[in-house]
Amino acid sequence: MKAITNIIALLLLSIYHMNAQQQNSITVFGETLNDIKIKEYIINIEFREIVSDNYRNVDGKTIDELKKAYASALSKVNIDFSQFEEDLLYRITSYSYNTSEFYLYQTSSLDEVQRILSQKMEGVTNVRVDILAEELNHNQIGELSKKAIEDAKNQAIIIASKLQKKIGKIITIENSNYRSQVFYSGRMKEPAKYQVKVTFLLEDE
Repeated sequence: MKAITNIIALLLLSIYHMNAQQQNSITVFGETLNDIKIKEYIINIEFREIVSDNYRNVDGKTIDELKKAYASALSKVNIDFSQFEEDLLYRITSYSYNTSEFYLYQTSSLDEVQRILSQKMEGVTNVRVDILAEELNHNQIGELSKKAIEDAKNQAIIIASKLQKKIGKIITIENSNYRSQVFYSGRMKEPAKYQVKVTFLLEDE
């Protein structure tokens, strides 16, 4: 019984100590720019059956007819449609399972991406372009983390000074970045940021 009492006392003391630390700490997000090196582009294409429309003078086309016409158009810009792969998983999760098909094309050539996207055709939609970045190695992760932590420290110093405090040792560091990264084409216009969450001890000046 005495042993149980001692364990409970230690737990309560630990909780008290943790709460005290949390009340005397500051948590900030530090960041640095990540120079992205592109490994591969993944083009996502949708073929959607065309329903005939007399009002718009549009003839109906099946998916097979669309694929044949699209393959012919691509061949004129030296792209081989046989290198496209059907994305069955995307298709079976689509609401238009019976009237559309989805295909992927992977390339490391930006020129090929531009040639494919330049082909405009009724019933064929360029859904999106995913951009796969090269994986970060241990040295790159370490260097980026160091810069982001330094940024967090500078922010914490400024905030702490406004509270008539100073920062002490680092209590925790959380790094939720992934070694491999995938971006959408629209996001590549924004600077890629590498972020870490850092908690510092707050001390009296």
